[in-house]
Amino acid sequence: MLSYRHAFHAGNHADIIKHATLTLLLENLQKKNKPYTLLDTHAGAGLYFIDDERAVKTGETAEGIVKLLAAADAEPETVPESLQPYLKLTRQYGAEGKYPGSPEIMRNYLRENDRLQLVELHNTEIDVLKVQMKKQLHDGRLGIHHRDGYQAAVALTPPDPRRGLLLMDPSYEVDSDYENVMQSIVETHRHWPVGVLCVWYPLLKRREYETSLMKRALAEAAAATPSSFLCAELCVDSPDRETGLYGSGMAIINPAWHLDEQLEQLLPWCAEKLAPETGSWNIEKALV
Repeated sequence: MLSYRHAFHAGNHADIIKHATLTLLLENLQKKNKPYTLLDTHAGAGLYFIDDERAVKTGETAEGIVKLLAAADAEPETVPESLQPYLKLTRQYGAEGKYPGSPEIMRNYLRENDRLQLVELHNTEIDVLKVQMKKQLHDGRLGIHHRDGYQAAVALTPPDPRRGLLLMDPSYEVDSDYENVMQSIVETHRHWPVGVLCVWYPLLKRREYETSLMKRALAEAAAATPSSFLCAELCVDSPDRETGLYGSGMAIINPAWHLDEQLEQLLPWCAEKLAPETGSWNIEKALV
């Protein structure tokens, strides 16, 4: 259940849609001079190395962010404006042979009165996360929790400051992850209706039913409030692929205003650069 290590996959196509979307949401939060809380329920190690033997072994980093940055450098005039915040940040880390995970991306968007809550259950990853984050933050803005992320989402919300964002991106290693996501996010939204709730999910042919069920449950929870809802997906292979991850998506309750338009700019560009022959993308604004 806890065998997943993100170092094998850091900076791959799934991270690209997840983190490009996250940076846009964080940019939007900073438009107002009001403090916010950021919560990552499955934080991982926080920071990764591009030349890590695990990343080299899978080749996913090379086929992901390395490839995307090379395409941006080769044709800078074609890069969508909405992708620039993500590329700027990853380029800075890439110059040092690193890739920022979601905790590190969130840290970059912390202001004096903002708060960051990081949750990780894996015994090894939590130790790495603590070392990495405490190098950067030495004040009361940071909380690190060694506990179940689904339970933490409910227990740590509504936060103070109440304005903010939650990211949930489990590994989906076990069948119960889909049900756990649904239950946790629905309950979290019930008592934190103003929170921006983001769920990353994999696209696997053998999990089409579970994915559809989960997306609908989140959309129904949003509609009941009522809150806005958005699903965005980036694929690098055909949906008919029998095995492996052909793409992934982000389901968002309370997405930022105009986020759909921003994603409509960057997703086609990413799909074409990452997988010219098989890449595709999709955005759904209403599922109920």
